[in-house]
Amino acid sequence: MQILVTGGAGAVGTNLIEALVKEHTVISWDNYSAGKESNHIEGVEYIKKDTRQTEYGDFDNIDLIYHLGEYSKIHPSFDIPELVFRYNMEGSMRILEVASKSNTPVVYSGSSTKLSYPGELGSPYALFKSTVAKLFECYGNWYGLKYNICYFYNVYGPRTETWNNEWQTVINIFRDQKKAGKNLTITGDGTQKRDFTHVEDIVQGLVLAGKNINNEEYQLGTGNEYSILEIAKAFDHPYEFIEARKGERPNGLADISFARERLGYKPKHNIMKYIEGCK
Repeated sequence: MQILVTGGAGAVGTNLIEALVKEHTVISWDNYSAGKESNHIEGVEYIKKDTRQTEYGDFDNIDLIYHLGEYSKIHPSFDIPELVFRYNMEGSMRILEVASKSNTPVVYSGSSTKLSYPGELGSPYALFKSTVAKLFECYGNWYGLKYNICYFYNVYGPRTETWNNEWQTVINIFRDQKKAGKNLTITGDGTQKRDFTHVEDIVQGLVLAGKNINNEEYQLGTGNEYSILEIAKAFDHPYEFIEARKGERPNGLADISFARERLGYKPKHNIMKYIEGCK
């Protein structure tokens, strides 16, 4: 198969490509707003391209698209809603329009923010991601587009550390603060809970979703959640509390039962064991 990965030089995209290239021809599109050339995998064709530049005919020789190439951070989206709109809405609309015309199936990386309070209204990022997910459903109904949507839950692991400070995950922030001898900074009271998912488990789910295109939605997590305070304590290092961040949800637990049943998805990693290796 010939597979296109948008956002292919980012953290999840690179790990996905590393798995796909063993059996398939892979092309990456990335505008390198967050992706890194240092993430390039041998044997993959990398094209610097914004998804808004997608043209009719681009997918004529593509068998499957993984659409990961969108702006993907909650808190900075409050400062740049217009830019997030352009990347996530305009770019994804071009993917939808061209893919539907060429009958090319798409696996889309949805945001789990829409699945827990305050949902799609929690931030510009959450709203636009939720809207794109709805558009996939509409294009499936209107034009027969074949797609699956995979919702990611708090990804950590290899290559996520290549993100700049704006894109850092709490796991990497705590790790870096500990290495620098600084207190870990917990936003709010630390009771907010998250389902932390290793990028290899995310890739497993994506690959399985690409093999079973059924216009379905899958939550890719572990089915276990930990509070931010629990995570901080696991680093065995002094911590302090800072002001809560706008748009932060109180919880985020994946229900992986449907992904397990339909795809055979089985997450293998545990965040506490990972943190132990970071000490």
